[in-house]
Amino acid sequence: MEYLINNFNIILLIILSILPTLLIGFFIYKKDIIEKEPISFLLKLFLLGTLSTGVALFLEIYAEEIFPFSLENNILSIIFRSFIIISFSEELVKWIFTYITCWKNKHFNYMYDAIVYCVFISLGFATIENVVAIFSNDSSIIFALKRGLITVPMHAIFGIIAGYYMALAKKYEKRRWYKKCKKNHLLSFLVPMMVHGTFDTLLFISSEISLIILTIFIVYLYFSSYFKVIKLSGKKNKIIRE
Repeated sequence: MEYLINNFNIILLIILSILPTLLIGFFIYKKDIIEKEPISFLLKLFLLGTLSTGVALFLEIYAEEIFPFSLENNILSIIFRSFIIISFSEELVKWIFTYITCWKNKHFNYMYDAIVYCVFISLGFATIENVVAIFSNDSSIIFALKRGLITVPMHAIFGIIAGYYMALAKKYEKRRWYKKCKKNHLLSFLVPMMVHGTFDTLLFISSEISLIILTIFIVYLYFSSYFKVIKLSGKKNKIIRE
């Protein structure tokens, strides 16, 4: 009986680890109502996202060795760790993987495509991170549920933000407004990095006030990201007009 219970818990944890990815991925894909991206390409992006996890982890470990004070539990160390080590490393790696793979892709002809690309890279990253975190945390079902409701969606939201600005950069490039293109390219990295860093800082501080602010912040991110998806998935957002 104990063997069956243990196996059931493992299966349940695996489901909880990947279910948020499946639901978010399906939602983002479903909203691509005009010209859906090839499934094979989306799978490629997801797999690249899983690989980016290892690259980001290497950068974070290396940065912690260079800046050991970042592991201390004071406000300055938390801010430094959240923004410079974690957020900078993870968002930079995801951005580079997305840019190299997608920027010149022939299917990148609608603004919403950028959101699809960035989100699927982010989901690959979040899935590996989620599985490792859950099975490294005493295989807690409550912990898995919290990550499924908060952490994985947050990575998708960072992807939506990155995709929104990358879409603007692509539009401006096609119109030969190169200064605006460069500006939005930079924003497609900096804005999700700052949002990610803010999220981690509030989470790591874990005071009553920081958690209240974090809750409000999460709700805002859910709504603002949803409206970005709705805005860019409309029929009038073709980058190269016929």
